This record gives sequence, structure tokens and C-alpha cells, in this order.
Amino acid sequence: MRPGEREPKHFYSQGESSIGPPLPPDLAEFLKDRLFACVTMATNNGTVFVIKAPNREIESVRGRVPIQVRHELYEHSAAPVIRTVITIYDQPDSPLALESFINIHDENQRADFSALANQDQLYLLFYDEGLRHQLNKAVSNKAKEDIPQILDEADRLYKAIPEENFDFDTAKAAIMRQTSL
Repeated sequence: MRPGEREPKHFYSQGESSIGPPLPPDLAEFLKDRLFACVTMATNNGTVFVIKAPNREIESVRGRVPIQVRHELYEHSAAPVIRTVITIYDQPDSPLALESFINIHDENQRADFSALANQDQLYLLFYDEGLRHQLNKAVSNKAKEDIPQILDEADRLYKAIPEENFDFDTAKAAIMRQTSL
């Protein structure tokens, strides 16, 4: 296991629907040119994972499929990086894997990640190429007890970095080069 990686937690999707909110304009703008994306978003039901994927991928994950969610904390000299990896085993030899990154220096991102500690369910909202909502999945949040520990360690790492040296984008890019999906 890599530094900061938690033991994977597996669970099955517990429900799905196709009722979902339209995307906020700024999020839609961010997602429009990406083929695949996974980001957190605060809602009145807590933090959700907004997933953009081609419709054929979304169709493949319908029904009951194993899902693994793991939260990893990486130490980098420019910034701590929290990486959440969601792997959907719709095709066991070729699962759909997505990653999301949290910058704890950004109050909204930190709050979104922190809210996961209070949620019994994780909600995955799937949007297609045209940013049309296609599917919701609700899965048990088996890793919620890890969230406070990850945030505490990320805060400790953050405080050790001089403000003028903090650069989340550089740290995130380095982590992306070191890891794979």
C-alpha cells in the first residue's frame, strides 16, 4: 500500500434512480469538455459525487454492482492531497475507475470531504456527455470513520508548509503522475 492509503472498503450499490438535480452552471462549465470526471458537490443531502461519463459507461453500471471507495492521503512538499478513488466493478476485468481530489486549503472542498464523515450513504450522480442526468446510485459509506483521521493528518501536513510554498495544483499533478486508475 502507498503512504496514506487506507484498506479498501467494498460494498454494493443499494439503490438507483434517474431523478437528479441539474448541474450548477459553474460545474457544468467545468465538466463540459471532459470525457470522464468525478467531483464532490455539496447538496441538502450531504456531499455527493458528480460523475461525468459516456452514456455507454453509465448503462454498464446500472443494477447491482460491487463498488469500492477508498480515500488516500498523499504527502507532498507543495501540499497534502486527498484522493478518493471510486471503482465500479461492472466489468470485473475492466472496472470503471474514477478519482476525485480534495484541496484542504479550499474551504468548500474541505467541508465537502468532512461532511462524508456524517453520511451513512454515498450518492453517485451520473451525467452523460451532454450533461444530462442519467443515474443515481446510493451505496453504504463504509469508510466514514476514516475521514476525521485523514483530515487531521492533512491539517498537520498543511501546517508544516510555508504559505508561500503552498501549491495544490503542483502537488495534485505529481500525485496523478505517481498513481494510476
